Amino acid sequence: MKKVLTIATLLAASVFSVQANASSMECYVDTQAYDQYTPNHCMALIYGQNKATAVFRVIGNGSEIDSVIWSNAAKSCGTSGTSCSFEIRSFRAYKAEATILYTNGSWSKASATASFEDGR
Repeated sequence: MKKVLTIATLLAASVFSVQANASSMECYVDTQAYDQYTPNHCMALIYGQNKATAVFRVIGNGSEIDSVIWSNAAKSCGTSGTSCSFEIRSFRAYKAEATILYTNGSWSKASATASFEDGR
């Protein structure tokens, strides 16, 4: 019984450590204010504008990042590094996705969604 409990504890600890080091993506919609990254989703209210710039960045899992392949709404960024920005239009959601390649041969995926409203 003691061995079973020890194995269960080790398995639970390894699952939580993987989740704690999971890759993620943050974003903000560029405004005149001091913008801050938020995880997974960002939104803004920009009066009188129908276009804005969305800025995304990936947060690795603790391993050294070799490259990032941007896709979906961020496909124009190609493999431009750990951050990406592009123009978005009001009242639409833009989901940026990234495949993160690490120098140790592992990889992970992350995504975030940006949107804004123009105050109508």
